[in-house]
Amino acid sequence: MKLSTKAWIRSKYVYIRDILRRTSFASGVLSDSDYIYAIDLVQPFMPSPTLESKKHNLREAASCINKIVVYPNEIFSFWHIVGNPNNRKRFKEGRSIHAGSQGIDVGGGLCQASGIIHHLALIAGLSIEERFNHSVDLYTDSTRFTPLGTDATVFYGFKDLRICNNKPFPIYFKLYVEENKMLARLYSEERIEPLILDYDIQQDDKGNKSVKVLHKGNLVSSSYYEALRQ
Repeated sequence: MKLSTKAWIRSKYVYIRDILRRTSFASGVLSDSDYIYAIDLVQPFMPSPTLESKKHNLREAASCINKIVVYPNEIFSFWHIVGNPNNRKRFKEGRSIHAGSQGIDVGGGLCQASGIIHHLALIAGLSIEERFNHSVDLYTDSTRFTPLGTDATVFYGFKDLRICNNKPFPIYFKLYVEENKMLARLYSEERIEPLILDYDIQQDDKGNKSVKVLHKGNLVSSSYYEALRQ
């Protein structure tokens, strides 16, 4: 069975499961400017032969994400909002990672959007309902542009990023894709006190890494990364 077929079956399973669970997805469209509070994150773009395609994909995703309001107890689902990344009319080929190896796929690079949104959600203390870290750590301490353990990979039909708005007021995410960086902003009607996060990274003799994201000693998130295959 081809992976694309597996992904299709998995997506249908998730679709039926969400119906049975009566999952309340965010679908409200932004129509006012009462969201005066914001938390910001900035990530630079790293040089890459597919960088321009990646920025195109990020702008396409941002055009969907930026207009959706997440009301209390609603679920922000990356794929529910962005849609199928295999649509070549919308997305271009970019770098991706599957089974620990780098490759090129339509929609490649979207993980930078899901990752920065996940990082924002951690800082804001939102409830993470579904998140997957990358299988490998591609960067060194000198080239890393975001803390290890805050990434969120997405793979249509298999892996989604789902965040529940556990605040008593609406929020929304907004992405700004600029020439050399991407800015992510979480807007809210009331102030959200940002959490100060700590990172406990343990590495074994094979280069595999276990990461715990902590707030005041309490576990917020955990990740495991295998050593990059050469």
